[in-house]
Amino acid sequence: MKAKAKTEAISIDERDVAKYLEKNPEFFTDRQKLLMKLKLPHEKRGAVSLVEKQVSLLRERNLNNKKKLDSFVNTAKANDAIFLNCQKLVLNLLATENKADFFEALEKSFKRDFKSKAYSLIIFDDPPKQINHFTTIVTKAAAKEYVGGLMNNKQPTLGVLRPSEQDFLFRHQSSMVKSAAILPLRFSSLGAKPLKKKKLALLAIGSEDPLYFQAGMGTVFLTFIADVLSAMLPKNLGLD
Repeated sequence: MKAKAKTEAISIDERDVAKYLEKNPEFFTDRQKLLMKLKLPHEKRGAVSLVEKQVSLLRERNLNNKKKLDSFVNTAKANDAIFLNCQKLVLNLLATENKADFFEALEKSFKRDFKSKAYSLIIFDDPPKQINHFTTIVTKAAAKEYVGGLMNNKQPTLGVLRPSEQDFLFRHQSSMVKSAAILPLRFSSLGAKPLKKKKLALLAIGSEDPLYFQAGMGTVFLTFIADVLSAMLPKNLGLD
């Protein structure tokens, strides 16, 4: 009498199936019928085949990649425009022959090229003096009372200012400023070793957009402008 073959139920863990498919991604290559029978949940269309799901995922991935590429292109265009404006600013300042022309060229560049409606240059010197519509000389003592914290920063300050700081820097234009970039300008004192950077001025650029200047954004071009003005201001103020 033959012994009956014993059949044992085989328990398969879903994790084992997942691991197997990960190691054998070509498993469905010759099993198209099985592939078409597989159904996956879809948010809008109910159950769909695995092939349809893959096509949907690829389309979504391509759309995301296109959005990223468009963002990179737009950023590159914006940076290129800023670079050209910085170039214009430097060339215009280099072409000036006297102090009056220098500050006039600076003002025109911010208004015409950078489209800035709120801008001011506060220079620390004595006696106090109004150079032009946007450029003012004030004593350090007077400035410290309102913008002492900004004067001590070595890097540009970006974002929303305190009301007292904003009013001091932008004056009658203060109400239109929703975010700002404050650039500290310093120049080297030749009478000391090693060279020390003296506080020279604050350049304030305001925007009507509360998100235009934000903490954490790139400051490469702003720092470049600050470096250019730090190098050229002393000559036009008779400090070199």
